[in-house]
Order: sequence, then structure tokens, then C-alpha cells
Amino acid sequence: MSSQSQFEPMIATPVRSKNVIMGSQNYLNVLFRSIGGELYKLRRRLMPKIVLLVASLVVIAAFALISTTAIYQASRSPESFGGFTCNNSEECSQAAVSHDQGVQLKHQAVEAAASPLHLPGSLNQAVGIVNFIGVIVLVILTATIVGGEYSVGTIRIMLSRGPTRTQFFLAKLGTVLIAIFGTLLFLVVVGIITGALFNLIPGGTIDFSFLTGTWLLHAFLLLLIATLGIFTYCSIAFCLSTLGKATAAGLAGGLIWWFLESIIAPILTFIGSSIGGGFGDFLKAVPDYFIGPNISALLINQNVYLENDVKASPISDLHALLVILAYLIVLLGGSWWVQQNRDVTN
Repeated sequence: MSSQSQFEPMIATPVRSKNVIMGSQNYLNVLFRSIGGELYKLRRRLMPKIVLLVASLVVIAAFALISTTAIYQASRSPESFGGFTCNNSEECSQAAVSHDQGVQLKHQAVEAAASPLHLPGSLNQAVGIVNFIGVIVLVILTATIVGGEYSVGTIRIMLSRGPTRTQFFLAKLGTVLIAIFGTLLFLVVVGIITGALFNLIPGGTIDFSFLTGTWLLHAFLLLLIATLGIFTYCSIAFCLSTLGKATAAGLAGGLIWWFLESIIAPILTFIGSSIGGGFGDFLKAVPDYFIGPNISALLINQNVYLENDVKASPISDLHALLVILAYLIVLLGGSWWVQQNRDVTN
């Protein structure tokens, strides 16, 4: 056997095709290419396109609904604002003055009703609308990105070759962040453009004196805060999809958490105000540690710089950021730990 093995021909190593480009194998390059692969899979799926279309239609419909008040005010006659009639010469002379007042009052009413349709008001309106519909569609998207690997069984292949488990985790996380910010930016632009088009119907005027470098900086910070808020809710879906090894776990858990927060917070505040005392104060303080009120506080505190007559939130920026940071550490840290120690051979 040994003499025969000496004369066995050596098998040549196969030559890699020129079409296969390995690229650099350092940590960041592998991570960025993994994110690129996740984004490619996201682009090729039909579901993200459908939810983005639905979200866009919701934003357009919301601005159309807001515009109805401005259109109604613009359609009214000045007399309906002045509330006068003209029966004789003396009353008609007074009516002329009242007519001018009615024109002025109508102009003020149209401007007030149309202010959410154009900048700077439309930015806040768009962010508020996207904060609602964006949480729903992006929680669905996050649950699909994470839980889909378990549903189709590709998690074993992904974790047994190529990137490390931490790189796989960071690639999913980076894809979710890019999807959130990209979707938010797209929907906000759609909202601002839609509002500007509807603003042409009642003829609301726009004063661009607000457009300064400071305003643009705070507008960008507002978008980042909105991204942080949606990302925090998506982290719930991320965590539960990892723990439950299914898309449905993250989808149901993320949306139920978001829905229950919006119901429980006002109930606790009402009960605390009703019973009073130390326990009542405790109940009223509990919602200050929910995700929603802290994100709302950050958004309100930024709107102080973007719009006039906006009062700062009683929750400080530091308190809100620390609460959100605690949620992210628990949710994402738990997801990472589970993924690092999970046996995926079965």
C-alpha cells in the first residue's frame, strides 16, 4: 500500500474563477460586505416595496386630511368671519370696515390652518406621521430580516462559514439601521412635498426666513431622534425574533409592546392623578420610563428650536437618552449573547 501511494498522481488545486472576487478579509471589510449582502436581499424582496408603498400612501392621505381645514377656511367668504349684515347706509359704512376685518381674519385663519402644510411646520407633521406608520412597517421589516434566517434554515450556513457570529449580528443590526433611516428620510421628503402641493390650493404663503444653518442642524437632529425612536422599537422585534427563532415572535412582540405603551401610559397617569399621594405620584412617574414618552420628549425639545411657541418637555434630554440607552443595552445585548451561545446544529 505504501509503495503504491508513492506513485499516485498529485491532485492539482483547482484554480478559482476570475469572476469570484474574494476581497480583503479584514474585519471591517467582511462586515461591510455582509451589510451589502443583507441590503441586496432586502432590495430583491417584494415585501419591503409593498410596505414602503403603503407607508407612502398613508403619509399622503394624512397630509390630504390636514389640508381639508385650510381648503375649507379658504372657501369661506370674508363676511362669514366678520359676522355682519348690511341693511341701510349707516350699517353699510360699518360693514365696509367689518369687511376689511373679515378679510384679515380669513387670511389669519387660512395661514393658521395651512401652517402644517409647509415648512417649518410640515417637517414636524411629517416626522409625527412617520413615527406612527414607520414603527409598524419597520418592525415588520426588522422581524423579517432577523427571523427570516431561522424560518428558511439559512442560519446554520450563515453561522458555520464566512463571517463570525458577531459580524453576522452587526450586519443585521447595520441593515436595520440603514433601512430605518432611509425609510424615514424618504417618507419625510414625501410628506414635505405633499404638504407643499396641498398648500397651493388654499394659497398659503411661505416665509423662508427660518431657513438658517442652526435650523438645518436641529432639523437633522430631529431626524436622528426619530430614527433612534423607531430603532428602539425595532430592537424589541430584533431581540424577540432572535429569542423565538421566528419572524412572528418579533413582529407580534414589537407591535404589542408599542401598542400597550400607548394605552398603559395615559391609564397610569389618570389613576395616579385620581388617587394622589405618594403612590399616585409613583404611578404618574412610571410612564417616564417607557420608550414612547422619552422619544416624544427628545422630539419636543428639538422642536423648541424649530418652531415658535413650543414649550420644552418636562422630561430632560439626559433622562430620555439614559432610559433609551438602557433599553438598547438590554435588548441588543441580550440578542448578541443568545446568538453567541446558541447551538444551531439542531
